Amino acid sequence: MSLSKRPTGVSRRVLQAIKHIQEHDHEGALVNLFPAINQTAKRRRPKDGVGKRIKAFLEDEEKLISIVATGNCLSNIVCDGTSITDALYKFGRTAISHEGELDPRLEFNLNGSIEIGSEKWNLPVGYIVGMSIAVITAKENSAEFFDEQLSINIFNKSFQIDSLWGNDSELKKHICNKFRNNNLFN
Repeated sequence: MSLSKRPTGVSRRVLQAIKHIQEHDHEGALVNLFPAINQTAKRRRPKDGVGKRIKAFLEDEEKLISIVATGNCLSNIVCDGTSITDALYKFGRTAISHEGELDPRLEFNLNGSIEIGSEKWNLPVGYIVGMSIAVITAKENSAEFFDEQLSINIFNKSFQIDSLWGNDSELKKHICNKFRNNNLFN
């Protein structure tokens, strides 16, 4: 790595999101994280519009996000026609982008519980962590990096973030082993 190389907006935004998560500022974390998700999704689907590509990215990464968030694989959960990924997009990204704040129907908690319904989506803060990991491990972000040394512990194994940029193979292999399902992410 040359001395002139600098982290791009994606890695700078993810790092800011992590700092906000550590301060329990969930809205601040999402304000920073959604532009990183958008840029990653744009790299993956350059011809799609912003809404379509962000929702597709969240759907692509839903299993990884939910496993990091809850320790369980939750996908295709729908309540009153809205999925978890729809709620994250609609009440998270869209509300922040258009209203400057989270929609009051979306909340995050520190106790790991999930409450979903037509009037309220209360998810573990791990969903923000999971979305961050999805951005970090996306192959489109293999050139990204942090200047800081960070790690994440998933199922009692520590992973250096440096080794995860654009590389989900070791992490997903570890998760598949925990679930005893080598086809979990297929």
